[in-house]
Amino acid sequence: MEIQPSSSNPQPDPIQEIFFNRQGLRPGWRVLIAVAFYFALNAGWIVLSRNFLKQSFQGLSPAVLIPGEAVQLLLVVLVTWIMSRIEHRNMGEYGLPLKSSRLLPLFARGTILWGFLPLSLLLLLLRTLHLFYFGTLVLHGGQVWYFAGMWGVFFTVVGLTEEYSVRGYLLYTLAEGIGFWPAATVLAALFGMLHTFNRGETRIGIIMTVFFAMFAAVTLRYLGSLWLAVGAHAGWDWGQSYFYGVNDSGIQVPGHLLNPRIQGPDWLNGGSVGPEGSILTLALLVVMAFLFVLIYKRSREPVLVVTKSF
Repeated sequence: MEIQPSSSNPQPDPIQEIFFNRQGLRPGWRVLIAVAFYFALNAGWIVLSRNFLKQSFQGLSPAVLIPGEAVQLLLVVLVTWIMSRIEHRNMGEYGLPLKSSRLLPLFARGTILWGFLPLSLLLLLLRTLHLFYFGTLVLHGGQVWYFAGMWGVFFTVVGLTEEYSVRGYLLYTLAEGIGFWPAATVLAALFGMLHTFNRGETRIGIIMTVFFAMFAAVTLRYLGSLWLAVGAHAGWDWGQSYFYGVNDSGIQVPGHLLNPRIQGPDWLNGGSVGPEGSILTLALLVVMAFLFVLIYKRSREPVLVVTKSF
């Protein structure tokens, strides 16, 4: 009687295959866990602030807005820290390394060269086309420096919160499952969708946020760091809201330096949305992405995550 050899490779458990791969828990489930942690912590903060702290974050004063935005940043950092402990990784791997000599140079370069300067060039072009006028000074004396600093702090926190929440742990982990660029595209679409809740947004403005998200992903891919993208985000928003005093998502904040004026078609000058609602901003972001690639094409691409193991 011939004895058949037993199989040395047992059949995998189909239930286990749903949740795990060779590296451990699949990236999709880890993303869901991180999102669940964030919503649970945020819900706890809402209950705490409403029922115990009695705080209200209504209004547009930077002194009022900064604490609320800082809490959101802390929640994102806390969730990222929890996931880094679960996965036994350094938090710096998720895009914001703190122990880096490039931190301040990248942030400053992003703020000035990839945030404030492109916005200034865009507004100069609109001025040349007689679609935008810079107007006159609104602030004087100590108010100039007070609001410059306060809005600078606020938009730096905004840049950190939005970049780290969407292009930090989520992008790192989702890229492990479907690849970097597909993950960046999915999260850019999500970034745009979240901006649909802004009261003053238009279709062009929402598309602009998707384009900026892809530009930020390009900087991350070539530099291995989000610090330049954070600077660009902060520099653009600070230039819009404080320095030039234009609308940002349909809102003109108090404490802006200039009192501008626009005329002409909304699709060209941005209308009530601000420069983000101009079709020229979309073209500008495309040019910025190509220019960035040309400048940094010799940079070593970081090994973020290339394994597709969703």
